[in-house]
Amino acid sequence: MRTALTDVPILALTASQIVVSAALYYLFPAMVLLWRAEFGWSFGQLMGAFSLALVVQGVVAKYSGRLIDRGFATVSMSFGAVLGAACLAMITQVHAIWQFYAIWCVMGLAMGLTLYESVFALVIRTRDKTARGCISLITLVSGFASSLAFLLTASISDVLGWRGAVWLMVGLLVMVNVPLVSYATTRLEGDRKAFPTEPVQAADPRGRARFWLLTSAFSLSALGIGIVVSHLLPLLASLGVTSSTAVLAASLVGAAQVAGRLLMTLGTRDARVTGVAALGLAGMAVAAAALLFAWVSPAFAFAFAVLHGFSYGLSSILRPLIIREILGARNFGSLQGAVMGPAFLAFAAAPFVAAILADAGGYMPVILLCAAVQTLGAALLLQIKRR
Repeated sequence: MRTALTDVPILALTASQIVVSAALYYLFPAMVLLWRAEFGWSFGQLMGAFSLALVVQGVVAKYSGRLIDRGFATVSMSFGAVLGAACLAMITQVHAIWQFYAIWCVMGLAMGLTLYESVFALVIRTRDKTARGCISLITLVSGFASSLAFLLTASISDVLGWRGAVWLMVGLLVMVNVPLVSYATTRLEGDRKAFPTEPVQAADPRGRARFWLLTSAFSLSALGIGIVVSHLLPLLASLGVTSSTAVLAASLVGAAQVAGRLLMTLGTRDARVTGVAALGLAGMAVAAAALLFAWVSPAFAFAFAVLHGFSYGLSSILRPLIIREILGARNFGSLQGAVMGPAFLAFAAAPFVAAILADAGGYMPVILLCAAVQTLGAALLLQIKRR
């Protein structure tokens, strides 16, 4: 019987996701301090561009899911990677902030076509019976994407400047990601067997309530996660953490994500996914609280990085599985887009909201907001579990 570890197209898709996540998604938080130093733009101005990209990603994800539902994964995901590489190349030539915003607007389209939600939709569509193991493997290994982005860009930037690091990401996208994703999507679609027609069922008011509870929980959590992803380095700097320590702590987040996902992967197949996801959100709330003491000792910054990464890894691996459990597998791409649309908007707003709060009152209100939204999100997931 084929498993995720022996499924060559899934392995290729996993490797491609590491590269594209590092190049398109994690590049911004890894580079934001260097861009601020060179261009002199405020964090609010910089984060506004990232927020714009995330808004576009959220809008595109719904339509990307529809394309994948109709068998166009190879075209959409390959085009997204090439478009992302072109945007990165143009960033190296930026001189005005309007150019920066225009490029990140288009980058949002590339992100919506290539990142996790597209991958999840493809896997649910083509590997329905083994989807849980495949998603576990992809999210497990892709946790290294943030570590790759922070460590690789920091080391290359020291030698060749930030433009050299960006050009390296362009090369990885074109030479590594595009061939892998083209191979993986073609093979997966070729292996797929059509789902049998599902009977139409009457609307279940309880199911509708769970849908909105789930959407709200994901949206609140996305707001907190978006703040951490986009503001981690400046946040730690505001707490007196040195640059080298902050980069090391940021790199630990990805490794801790892998540990959390590994624990979930090795757990029982019948684990109650909603309860475990709620535990993950609660862990991220505790991690945010630990940041309140980072000024006392760098150990609290490392504790935050490990606990946040571990908890996020634990919960993120379950997100598509919870959606599938509640809404089913048929037309999963479109259904996932409906659930995650508000979450994308919350994630998109996170960098800008945090920048406004930080400019007005420092990063302490930002930390408190992160803890609060994760706590409320965990409470909503527990409400779903009770229902």
